[in-house]
Amino acid sequence: MRYPKTGEEVYVSLHLSNTMLSGIGKGTITREEVSVDYLKRLFAKHGVIVSAKPEQRALLEKVNNTYDLGLEISDKLELFQLSEQHRRLVVISVQGLRRKGGSLTFDYTEEEMDEATFGFIKYYVQSRHYDDLVSENERLKMLLQQEEDWRNRTDNN
Repeated sequence: MRYPKTGEEVYVSLHLSNTMLSGIGKGTITREEVSVDYLKRLFAKHGVIVSAKPEQRALLEKVNNTYDLGLEISDKLELFQLSEQHRRLVVISVQGLRRKGGSLTFDYTEEEMDEATFGFIKYYVQSRHYDDLVSENERLKMLLQQEEDWRNRTDNN
């Protein structure tokens, strides 16, 4: 499966780090667990760029084969920062594999790989800061209340 090149591709990684977030400045990040079907639609619309170390290839191929995602896995690490153009990151959550120092080791046997389970978490960057969004929401509530008060007024003329 080939995904389009749109200039607004979704990044896919096995982890989230502060360096990935340093390109966004002041903003709000939302986080949600998503389904494979949702990912396929997202990738078909925006395209996808996989950011993974070469030694993570076997694990990503397992994800590809299990979920038929059609991810193109590069032979080199694609570094990135979330930005105005690239607002979406999907982190593949891996459960059931041994870790060393809290990190995946990437030298798993086929039996261990068969025991692994995966989840998908989408992070989305909004260019507006959460405090600004809350302030705007309060302003709109006030305007709506004023409109309702005006419509429900009783004239004593």
